[in-house]
Amino acid sequence: MSRTAEAKSPWFFISGPRVGVGLGLLLAFALAGCRQVEHAPAPSLSPVVVATSRVEVHRRSSLVPRAREARREGRRLERQGSDASVDRYYAAAVFASAALTAASTATTPIDDAELIALRDLYNDGLRDCLLAAQAFGRIDPSSQLVVNTPSGATTVPIAHRGFVWRAGDFGSLCEPTRPGRNTNAHACNNYPGLGADLVVERPNPNVSDADRYLPRLGCFNATAVLRPDLDAWLGIPGTRPPVDVLELYDPLRVRTVGFAARNWRITADYDAANARAYELQESRGSFALAGFAFPDVLIDKAKVVMLEPYQPGKIPVLFVHGLLTDPFIFNDMMIALQKTPGFVDHFQIWVYRYPTGVPWFRTAAILREQIRQVSATFDPGGGDAGMRNMVLAGYSMGGLLCRLQVSSSGDALWNMVANRPMVSLVMSDEARRLATELFYFEPVSNVRRVIFLATPHGGGSWATGAVGSVATRFVRRSPDTKLLIAQVDRDNPGAVQPTLRDLPTSIDTLMAWSPFLETVRRLPINPRATLHTIAGHGLGSPEHARGDLVVPLSSAHLDEAASEHWVRAFHNGVYYHPDAIAEVQRILGEHQAEVQAGRWESHPVPGPERFQDPGG
Repeated sequence: MSRTAEAKSPWFFISGPRVGVGLGLLLAFALAGCRQVEHAPAPSLSPVVVATSRVEVHRRSSLVPRAREARREGRRLERQGSDASVDRYYAAAVFASAALTAASTATTPIDDAELIALRDLYNDGLRDCLLAAQAFGRIDPSSQLVVNTPSGATTVPIAHRGFVWRAGDFGSLCEPTRPGRNTNAHACNNYPGLGADLVVERPNPNVSDADRYLPRLGCFNATAVLRPDLDAWLGIPGTRPPVDVLELYDPLRVRTVGFAARNWRITADYDAANARAYELQESRGSFALAGFAFPDVLIDKAKVVMLEPYQPGKIPVLFVHGLLTDPFIFNDMMIALQKTPGFVDHFQIWVYRYPTGVPWFRTAAILREQIRQVSATFDPGGGDAGMRNMVLAGYSMGGLLCRLQVSSSGDALWNMVANRPMVSLVMSDEARRLATELFYFEPVSNVRRVIFLATPHGGGSWATGAVGSVATRFVRRSPDTKLLIAQVDRDNPGAVQPTLRDLPTSIDTLMAWSPFLETVRRLPINPRATLHTIAGHGLGSPEHARGDLVVPLSSAHLDEAASEHWVRAFHNGVYYHPDAIAEVQRILGEHQAEVQAGRWESHPVPGPERFQDPGG
C-alpha cells in the first residue's frame, strides 16, 4: 500500500483584483509587529554533527540503492505483519538522508530534479517508518520512537517544534487524508518540501475546563524531520549506537528548516488535519443533515469549539455556519487566514457548531451564553486584550446569530411572542429563565467586530420560499422551546400571539415575510461594534446584480455596515471565494491594527448584561 504524498502546485489565495488588498494586509501585519516564525529554532536535543568525510566515503551512487532496497524490504515485511518493517523503513530514511548530505556537499553541482528525487525518497521512507511504528506500537508521539539499529535497540527522542500543543497532546499519528475526501476543500493547500507530512490525533481527556472547548478527537498537522547520526550509521557497525533525533514541526509556524547543509521549505499539507476531522465526523453520520432534521436530538451539542488550545492575548475569530451546514464549510477561509503572515501571532480561530433546524433566536441565545462561559473560564478578570476584542464571522443564517450578539432586544422580541408583559404572566421559574434568555438580551460586550457573509437580514428570495415551505415540514421542533410556548399558552389563556402557537422553525424565520426578521432588523446595534458586509452577486456584472439567487443584495445590505463588498459568486460559493477571503484578511488586518492602537481602550468594557430578569 503506497503512502506516497502527491506533490501539488501551490495555490495563491490572494488573486485578481484583490492583490492590492492582500498586500495591504501583509503590510498592516508587518507594521503591527508580526512575529511569524520562518526558521526552525536550534534543537535543544542536538544531533551529532556529521563528518563530511564519512559521507563522502559512501558515495551517493551507493547510498540511494541502499535506501530504495531498505524501503522495498520494509514494505515486504509490513505486508507480512512484521514490526521489523519499522527498522527497514527507518534505515531507508537514514540512507536517503546521507545521500542528501552527500549531494549537498559534493564538489560537482547536482541538478534540481535529482535533489528533489532524493528529498522525496527521504520523506517517503520516514513517513512509512512512522506510520508503521504507530501501527506496531513502536512510537509514542509525545516522547520517543523505538528502533533496532546495527548497534542494537535504541530509543530516538522526539522534539516538538513550534506547536501551541503540549507534548502530552500528541496522541497518535495517522496518514494525511488525501484530497477528495473533504468536500469542503476547494483550493490546493499542499506544499512539497522536506519532511513527512502527518496528522496528529489528540483524544480529549476532559480533565480541565479548557478541554470543554476542544474537539472530542482533535486533529492537527505535523511535519516530521529525522536527523540521524550519520557518523555512527556509516562507520564501523556496532562501534557505538547512533544518537538520532526525530523532530515534529508545526507547518503553520515553522516554514523552513536547516538540513543537509541547506535551508529547506518543510512539507506542509494544510488540508490534512481538517480532512481527517471531517472524515471522522462524517463516519458518524452527517451533522449538518441531522442537525436540521432532528434538532431536538442535537440541541445539547451546540457549542463553541477551539481549533487549538486557548492562547492568551490573541484575538478570537469565531466562525458561525449557516443552514444545513457545519463549521467545515469554512475550510478554505480558515486555512488561508492561518497561512497569512502574522495571523497566528495575533489571532486564534474558533467555531460555533449548532443544529440548524432550531429557530435561530434559540441558537443565538446558546451562543451568547457560550461566549460568556468561555470568557469567564479563560479571562475571569477581563484583562485579556484579545478576549476583549472578539471578531464574529457568520455565513447566511449564521450571520443572523452573530447579529443578535451585538443587538439590544428591549421588549421587541417578547412583544412578538406575547401580548402581555412577562412579569404579569404565570410561569415556572424554568420557563421564565428560558424566555429571558431567548427574548431579552444586551450586546455581548467583548464582540467588537462582525463580518456578515451572504446574510439575509431581510429574508431569503421569494424563489426559495416554496422550497423552504416544503423542507420545514421535515424539521422536528426543539422540545424546550415548544414546551415553553405551550406552558405560557396553557397557564395564560390568550397571552400568546396566534402566530407563535405553532412554533416556527429556522426556515420559517428566514423567509422575507417573517415578522421575526423585520423586528430583528429594527433592533439597535452596539455602536462600539464595527460591522462589515460581504455579499454575492452571482455571475452577472455588479451594475445589474440582484443577489446570489438566495439572498438579494437588498437583504444583505446593512446601513450600519462600515464596508460592503460584493463578490462574483452564488450563495453557496461566497464563503470560499478568493475575493471574499481577501476581504476578510483586509478586515482582520484593520482590526488588529486598531486593537494595537488601543482604539477601544478609552471606552471601558461594560460589565455583565444589564437585563437580568424582566419578571423580577
